[in-house]
Amino acid sequence: MKRLFLIFLIVFFSQFTLSAQNQSNRVIYTAEKIYLADTGFTTATAMVVENGVILYTGNVRTADSLYPTIPKMEFPGKFIYPGFIDAHCHFLAYSKGLTEVDLVGCKSEADAVKRAKKFSKKNTLPWLIGRGWDQNDWVTKSYPGMALLDKAFPNTPVCLSRIDGHAVWINSAAVKALNLNTESVIPGGEFVKVNGKFQGICIDNAADLVKSQLPKAPFSAWEKGLATGLKNCHAQGLTQIAEAGISQDDITLIKDLQKQGKLDLRIYGMLSLSDENLGYISQNGMIYTDLFTMRSVKMYLDGALGSRGALLKGDYCDQLGHKGLQIIDEAKFEMYQVYLLNKGFQVCVHAIGDSANAIALRTFQKNIPEGYDARWRIEHAQIVNAKDQKIFAKRSIIPSVQPTHATSDAPWADERLCGTVAKGGYAYQNLLSQAKVIALGTDFPVEGISPINTFYAATQRMDAAGKLERPFIGEQALSRKQAMWGMTLWAAYANFDETRTGSLEAGKMADFIVMDTDLMTVATEKIPKAKVWHTYIGGQAVFER
Repeated sequence: MKRLFLIFLIVFFSQFTLSAQNQSNRVIYTAEKIYLADTGFTTATAMVVENGVILYTGNVRTADSLYPTIPKMEFPGKFIYPGFIDAHCHFLAYSKGLTEVDLVGCKSEADAVKRAKKFSKKNTLPWLIGRGWDQNDWVTKSYPGMALLDKAFPNTPVCLSRIDGHAVWINSAAVKALNLNTESVIPGGEFVKVNGKFQGICIDNAADLVKSQLPKAPFSAWEKGLATGLKNCHAQGLTQIAEAGISQDDITLIKDLQKQGKLDLRIYGMLSLSDENLGYISQNGMIYTDLFTMRSVKMYLDGALGSRGALLKGDYCDQLGHKGLQIIDEAKFEMYQVYLLNKGFQVCVHAIGDSANAIALRTFQKNIPEGYDARWRIEHAQIVNAKDQKIFAKRSIIPSVQPTHATSDAPWADERLCGTVAKGGYAYQNLLSQAKVIALGTDFPVEGISPINTFYAATQRMDAAGKLERPFIGEQALSRKQAMWGMTLWAAYANFDETRTGSLEAGKMADFIVMDTDLMTVATEKIPKAKVWHTYIGGQAVFER
């Protein structure tokens, strides 16, 4: 009897202790309004979280009744939303870029060289690397050349990426260091020449050839950049990102950093297409951890509109006889699709021009079995004509778009396309009506990192900086609900993660943000001024203003 009584006491007190521990891990969060972003777009005033998981959302009185003794975190006058998800970005490149030459916003070729010269004084690496120039913002509207770069850096090899990453600007020292044959023909790429002379600009596959041969900077050289990049993500309310193009080394780095607690961010990784990476998939299959998923492959069909690499059905209006560049052969593209389908992997394809989107959609329709939940993604889906838009409705295909691309391209898009609207450019409302979901991202560092600017551009078709005088193709604006879903629930769905994240429903991870603004009702002009006050991932505060 004594032994039974002792066992009873042990069980009783262990259960009591466990209950007390669970009780201590429970918190009631209250706010002026909590937007769940579920399919019904429900609102609440209280949310109960335990061990990083949402237990309950509803009103404060019921929460108090159900959980009368647990602590309460109150945010009077504030608004809670699911953590923002960037459906397409390049976080590692962004972080590296924080330790390289920043050319975003430079006003001319001379300004870019001046910035590079200033940065070179603290550069400790054998190459000078940078990114962010955009000739469309210059008075000349033309590509830079090699003369100024060679004069400033006669002996140091330089590689400066265009803002979209689809072109690089190099100097003579770089050509010599790489032993680069600029007379060679690169399928899907171009060495830009004037009167037969190489100008230092390499586009798409030619740019990739250059970048693939650059000496790899050790992580120690940009570790601080990653810490800053992560901090910036948290401050913007980002709790999850889709990293659009990673390598095997990137996978190892991400997993190691997350294991060490140095990368508290949910990452959905798209493995870049290569034969080596397909072999990795054959050996390792998919990867799932709490913070990292890898079950998709990123391919490129064309380049970017800004560098005239986007593949068009007709000629560029400002470069007659030129239709852009096709990065991958259609037969190979289909072969890879079938391979990945058989592996259960998601296919994500970069397609910007109307011809590239037509190829992607036509082959997707052919290779995705009817009724199969493929969720294959068209990354950018920038110019899709009306006929091709209808294919989204015929298969499980998701448009993954970046609203700030539309507002950034607005000043010159018509010059390239001879009628953006007629060609189905930036037609987000049309795409949504066909696909029923649309995933929203930024493509940072190509664009800024701010999800609020994404929301503003999506709903108002205006830029937060106020450069546009009128909405760009305003009839294609998303509603505020649609934009919020595109940054939360639909973005999670595009990542096969909607059962864990994307909305604040019971049973899901407590990834949420606290803001000072009701984005659903605030006056239009106040949207860009909205601020994130707190960011939580798995119930843990990762940012507090």
